[in-house]
Amino acid sequence: MLSRVSVVTALCAASLFGYSKAGLADTANGTPESAVPNIPGLSAKYLPAYTHIGNGLSWAGHLDSEIFSNFSGGIKPGSESNIVGQIGAEYDTEKAGLWKGGKFTLSLMGIYSSGVQQNYSGDIQTASNIWAPNAVRFYDAAYRQRWTDWLNTRVGYMDVNYYFDVTANALQLLNSSFGMAPTITINVPGTATYPYSGLGLLVSTHSAHLSNKFAVFQGDPQHQTSAFTRGYMALWEGAVHWGHKADEDMEDNTDEYGQYELKVGAWRYQQANPERYNLSPSTAGVYGIVEGNWTLAGERQLGAFLQAGAAPENINPVPWYLGLGLRLGHPFASRPDDSISIGMAKAWLRPDVVAAGLDVAPSTIHSAETSYELTYLAKLTRHINIQPDLQYIQHPSGYYPDALVGMLRLHVEFF
Repeated sequence: MLSRVSVVTALCAASLFGYSKAGLADTANGTPESAVPNIPGLSAKYLPAYTHIGNGLSWAGHLDSEIFSNFSGGIKPGSESNIVGQIGAEYDTEKAGLWKGGKFTLSLMGIYSSGVQQNYSGDIQTASNIWAPNAVRFYDAAYRQRWTDWLNTRVGYMDVNYYFDVTANALQLLNSSFGMAPTITINVPGTATYPYSGLGLLVSTHSAHLSNKFAVFQGDPQHQTSAFTRGYMALWEGAVHWGHKADEDMEDNTDEYGQYELKVGAWRYQQANPERYNLSPSTAGVYGIVEGNWTLAGERQLGAFLQAGAAPENINPVPWYLGLGLRLGHPFASRPDDSISIGMAKAWLRPDVVAAGLDVAPSTIHSAETSYELTYLAKLTRHINIQPDLQYIQHPSGYYPDALVGMLRLHVEFF
């Protein structure tokens, strides 16, 4: 069985590496002192559930391929394509008969984009959460230790959005703001999230109704010169959970659990040399999430969410954010595995900061960019899903004409 793992891993790595040679390779491959690209992206928990092989070893693989089209408005009409794939392995020391509570994770990610999406739609929030410059890199290399039923630690190279500011009912939506709030990702381009994971240490506690997480991540994971030379980000999140979802896995309930959930979080980004590295100055913010889940007639599952973020310092281009939406599972009797989601993501803009980036007058910048999204996820086979998506974006970047964006995404799970 291990030989099968090796073969599949090699094939996936080779194919993704081949893709990475085209298109945008120069977009993010600047000198060590170059600015970090502003790429809020991929929603949390990208890999599907791991499939157990044996002796504590499990694996998972996922690939998304999409066509992005800006039909009207924005900067100009046009299309481009994106592909992102990730293959990962997990080693559970308890299942392997070694020691309790230990788990190693390792994953490889490959990204290909045929063009710069924002050059078409012009939006600051980024309509597609998988767009990023071409790359092949290790994305996750971490160790988790469960010390007791309520205490966990995790250390290594990881994505901060796997654990903080996660809105479960919004993960099907494709606009980047439904993943991690733009008050974090746009204001702090050095955030350790897609497409650049970073070195971090996380401590979490949980009980039947309460959870807490605290973490420190490196400030600019694009440049792996040393852990904290380019600053750091500290985050805290607390949550209240109550009720139980019908399909909930209570074996590992440290992150997302409960029929209803209320989260509040705070973060601080500290940068000693922002001018030297072309990074964001030191700043801070807060966020909040409310989610609810209900079972309706005909075994339909309804989920609702409300997101909010704030980073009101004058240096930040996005001082406020509000997101809300609904997700309906089993929408039709004949399609039990399909789902429909709608959402609105509104990012308020600070005109003088945004105008400076666009080299236009502040008076030409609208007060906010708002994206309205409708998407349908259809399960074709056990391992293949297709997802058409439509977004209407009001005032992209606060400056460009309203844009109409469409995407067609294919999801493939390897195992």
